[in-house]
This record gives sequence, structure tokens and C-alpha cells, in this order.
Amino acid sequence: MASSSSSSSSQFSSISSEKKHEIQEKYDVFLSFRGEDTRNTFASYLYAALSANQISTFMDDHELERGDEISPTLRKAIEESNIWVIILSENYASSTWCLDELVHILECKKKNKQSVVMPIFYGVEPSTVRKQKGSYGAAFAQLEDRFRDNMEKVHQWKAVLTQVADLCGLDSKEFRPENKLIQQIVEDVSKKLPKYLSSTTTTHINGHLIGIEKKIKEIESKLCIGSKDVRIIGIWGMGGIGKTTLASVLFQRLSYSKFEGHYFLWNVREEYARYGPDYLRKKLLLGLLNHEAILRMDSPFVASPFIHNKLRRKKVLMVLDDVGTSVQLEALVEGYDQLAPGSRIIITTRNVQVLKKVTGNIYKVEGLNHSDSLELFHLNTFGKKTFARDRYEMLSIRVASYANGNPLALKVLGCFLHSKSKEEWEAAINKLQKVPNPQIQDVLRISYEGLDDKETQNLFLDLACLFSRHFTRDHVESILDFDDSFVKTGIRILIHKSLIESSDSPLDNELRMHDLLRQMGQAIVRNEHKEPGNCSRLWDAKDICQILERSTVSAKQIHH
Repeated sequence: MASSSSSSSSQFSSISSEKKHEIQEKYDVFLSFRGEDTRNTFASYLYAALSANQISTFMDDHELERGDEISPTLRKAIEESNIWVIILSENYASSTWCLDELVHILECKKKNKQSVVMPIFYGVEPSTVRKQKGSYGAAFAQLEDRFRDNMEKVHQWKAVLTQVADLCGLDSKEFRPENKLIQQIVEDVSKKLPKYLSSTTTTHINGHLIGIEKKIKEIESKLCIGSKDVRIIGIWGMGGIGKTTLASVLFQRLSYSKFEGHYFLWNVREEYARYGPDYLRKKLLLGLLNHEAILRMDSPFVASPFIHNKLRRKKVLMVLDDVGTSVQLEALVEGYDQLAPGSRIIITTRNVQVLKKVTGNIYKVEGLNHSDSLELFHLNTFGKKTFARDRYEMLSIRVASYANGNPLALKVLGCFLHSKSKEEWEAAINKLQKVPNPQIQDVLRISYEGLDDKETQNLFLDLACLFSRHFTRDHVESILDFDDSFVKTGIRILIHKSLIESSDSPLDNELRMHDLLRQMGQAIVRNEHKEPGNCSRLWDAKDICQILERSTVSAKQIHH
């Protein structure tokens, strides 16, 4: 078993390392510091504390190659960070590398006024930095001698130091012991982070989210932050409807200030199929507890004594994103009732049955209204170029109608039509009616492929091809040649898996299917054969007429 555990730990570390380099493109925090002063002390401790709180932080952990300018990697990291923490230590000004970093940081700050610069006066007085006295004065005496032919650069360095010293920062001498300073920095960063959302939640204009603020408040009311019970909340809806976006925003807003431990476990369905339950449990628990002993455990569970003792003292928030089955969920939340009071678990899924086994607290995500749909589509198509919107108004309305409130479709189509002419828009929209966008269809098809049996898949295809957008249970049962009990069961499964919707009223038997799902079902049937007459279902009047005409001609030929 020891070798198995070791192998599992090695696999986990390897995968984690690969994932880190694969997906880490933007950072919450960029640390600027003088390596010789603080690399192995304060800067490292601060980096560890930020990372333990799931705050992605850029810290150069190798001796940088020295040169006349900071490296492109550092420039990119600076530009793609939301918060810059500047550790102004005794010898900071003696490093031209640090000074160039600071120049670039303040240039980025000037371009993006929402970003934050946080100076930390570590063992130096703010006035020493502002007026370049003491060790800073001595450093600049050497710099003036070294750069006597480029004094403009020296003056620029002095100016940025004066500028950063005038910002509101933290003075290390006011915090004893030192770990209190680190705690304060983490807390300050955590409070500022919620307004910065990851790329998975880019549904905003000028920092304001489109069409989800009301939904966020409704889910927050279900979470009842402050109550002492352990609570599970489910977020349910069709593919691309915004479940992950909602969970991401909630996580950003709540995790850093309301909980002692927090972790967002992405893509459970895919990761479970690829790596198995032990890998996911280790990933989740390592994120919550930051304890290396978890890596050595063969099969860690929340309910195991070691983990239970750790978690029962720590109020945690965990998000399990895109859970596909009850088996996946049970593998991750077994023993959840033993978490510390006030802990919360948020689960996103397309299958409401997954949620009903663990909670009745379920939020169903509805699509965007027409106004918000247009706003989101315009954002992804035109960006801030609002002058172009009027010329494409009618075409935009057609796209919004086609997407029918689905944010994924609006974003994909917006990006696709970006910078295209009106003629190209016309051609693309006309083509969409017959040939759906593959990027959207791939996401939606996951729900169809997740149906457990062929009969239920066939029922979905029948509904997609042979019925209008709105229909009733009675009509389906009267038309389809199935056993009544199967139709009732099949419809219930399709509702649970977000492939059709039912009225909220138990007395109303009306059903409806989203246009994109109908088109996805029809595409599946069309792909069965290039000749419509050889497909399992026919619904297009033109195809039916052509087949009947061919049959008539063939019959006449046989007769003659």
C-alpha cells in the first residue's frame, strides 16, 4: 500500500504541476521585492500565506537573469496581475531591476485605475522612501554616478518611489510579531479581490456583472451565511446557462472574508473520469487544509479521523463544479456533516437528481432576459466600441433570439462575429439555422451523452425533431409509440438532466425545450447519414417533399 500511496502522490504532484503551468495565465497578486533582503524570509512567508488562501501570486522564486531591462515574463506577470504588493526593504532602491519593476507597475496602474498598489514599508520609514534618505539616499548616490549619462532614468526612479510612498500602505514596525503583518496583508488583499473575476466569469461591462446580480443575491439568501449549520446549496441548469459563473462570483465574494478555508474544485465530471476519486479527494482536501500528509494517504475521506480533526476546527467553503453523477458527489462529500459549524458546500450540476440526494436547497438558473442578452453579446462583439452597435442592431437581435438567453452561446457567437462585416454576419446567422456552432453544441451534447439508456436518448431525439418548442405530456404520450409509464419516466429524467423544462405548477403539464437543445438533437439525427431519407427521423418539410417525390418517381418507373 505504501508504494501505491507514493505512486498516487507522485501522480498528483506531477498533474498539479502540469495544470499550474497550463492554466495559470493571470495572477491575483504580484510581489515586488529585493531578493537579497527578503527572499528567504518575509517575502517567502507572505507568498505561502497568500497561496494558502487560494490567492494566486506571482513571486520569482529563482535568481533572475540580470540585464538592462526586466524580462518579458516579468512584464507579462505585472500586466496581468490585479494587485501589486511592493515590499520596500532597506536595499530595495539599490536594485535597478526592482526600480524598473516599480516603474512598469505604476505605468500599468495609470492605465487601469481599478488595480491596486499596496506598499509595505519593511524596516524603513515611509519618509525615507519618499525623500530618498538613509539607505535610499546612499543607493541613489551610486546610481547617479553609474547613470550619469542617463539622469532622466534616475529622476524617473526617484519619482516613482515618491509616488509609491504617498500611497496608503502598511508599516512593519506597527505589527509585532511579524506574522500579524502577514495576516493583515492577506486580509487586505482578500477584501480587494472580489471585484476582480477570473476569465471564467467575464460577463461584465466596466466591472459590473450582466444579468446575474439578482441571481447572486437569491443564492446568497439560500446560503444563510452566519447560521451555524453545515449547509449544501445546489445550482442547477442546462449547459452554458451560467452555473459556474455564479459559483465563481460567490466564491470570490465570500471565501476570503467569511471562511477560514476554501477551495474551488473545477470540472468534477471530467476530472473524475480522467483521474478517479482519490485524486479529486486529495486535491480538494489539500486545498482546504494545506497539509502534505494528505498526499500520503491512500484514500482520504472527510470522515477519516485525521481529516475530521482538522476540518471540525475550520469553517470552510468548497465549490464542486459540474458534478455529473451521485457517485462522483458521494465520493467527495461523504462525512460533510462533520465539518465545522457554518461551513458551506456549493455544487453545480446539470442533473438535479444529484442534488436531491444531499439537499433540498436547490437554485435553478434561468437564462438572461432580452436586454441583458444583447448587452452580453455586444460586449463580446464590440467591446467598448458602442458606436458600431446601432449599425448591427437588427442582426444583433436575431443572434440574441437564436441564443435564447444562454450566456455561453452569446459569448461564443459574439467572439465569432467580432470584426466581421454585415455581409459576413448575414451569412453566418443564416448558416446557424441549419448548421449549429460546434463549440456550443459540444457543451450541450454532454447532457445528451450523459443519458443512461438508449430509450431515453431516443425520446429526447423524438421531442427535439418531432415537436414544437412548447408541448404537453398528454400530447407526447398520444403521439409516441411508447409505453405510457416509460414516457412518464423518460420525461422526468430529461427534466432532471436539464434537457427539457416543465412548468412550476404541478397542475400544468406543459413542457418546453430550449431552441439550442432542439437544434443539437436535430444535428445528431442529421449526422446519422448524409441522405435525409436514411436518417431515423424526418421533420423538415423540404426533405419530406423531396423524398416523397423520389418515391413517386421510383414507383412510376417500376409500374412502367
